[in-house]
Amino acid sequence: ELLRVTTDYLREKGIESPRLSAEILLAHQLNLNRVKLYLNFDQPLQDEEVAGFRAFVKRRLKREPLQYITGIQEFWSLEFIVAPHVLIPRPESELLIEEVISLSRQGRLPESEGLKILDLGTGCGALAVSLAKEMEGAAVWASDISEEALHFARLNALKHSLQDRVEFRQGDLWSPFAEEGLSFDVIVSNPPYIDSCGIA
Repeated sequence: ELLRVTTDYLREKGIESPRLSAEILLAHQLNLNRVKLYLNFDQPLQDEEVAGFRAFVKRRLKREPLQYITGIQEFWSLEFIVAPHVLIPRPESELLIEEVISLSRQGRLPESEGLKILDLGTGCGALAVSLAKEMEGAAVWASDISEEALHFARLNALKHSLQDRVEFRQGDLWSPFAEEGLSFDVIVSNPPYIDSCGIA
């Protein structure tokens, strides 16, 4: 009943995917995944659980992204911690991972052992961490100009036990590596989109 009422309310307010939003927010409040939410559909809710859910709904009504409310975004079948300090990883960014894997399988990259990968503008670390997870033996570096973004990138590397495989550095694009003369086999980057009217 709570999901039905909330879905109707979100739809009236013009929120995209109202049912999905309601389910994700209630599952997050109850610390369940969406499958378990339905398996426990007759579970009575405590007053504090309903209050917490309503607080999440109010944030969604202000058009706050679901990922910032829950603090989680899935990318490459991995969970990443996100917050307003970092951009939300986009599903189409997974094409970069697929391309690196494809190049490796075609033998167009060095063997995974000794492969050096650089992620410029890493944000929450989605590309760097996913590549480190996928390309066992590869050494991965990542840079970002934002120390806040790097904080979340390091958290995500730690979350997936890859903190020893990815080296994060603060600075603008290449600048953290300029003095060392490091060379890389693969360089990936998925910077923020720029509106066409903002391109000089």
